[in-house]
Amino acid sequence: MSLAHMLTGLLDQHGDTVQNAALLAYLKQGDEAKPYLEGVLSARLAANLYKSISKEDKYEAARTETTLAIAKWVKEHPRATQAQTQEEVVKQIGIFKAKIQTF
Repeated sequence: MSLAHMLTGLLDQHGDTVQNAALLAYLKQGDEAKPYLEGVLSARLAANLYKSISKEDKYEAARTETTLAIAKWVKEHPRATQAQTQEEVVKQIGIFKAKIQTF
């Protein structure tokens, strides 16, 4: 997992809380806390820009969709042989590849 991916994940989970804390500090302490608020806002803007440029969300959605499709097929075909299962996985990976090439 890359550092950028970890940071955007952290900001996705805790960004609002950190931003609200920085805003509260700015409101209570004035200009002394202004750099913290600016830093948090800059980090969130940078993370959103990175996500839009890297298409991270689209890749994650495609991975999840592929995984769910494989899991659904396995559940619907409990008596499938290993060869049949492998064939379906290869098919789903091909669909995934085609999907991400359009991004």
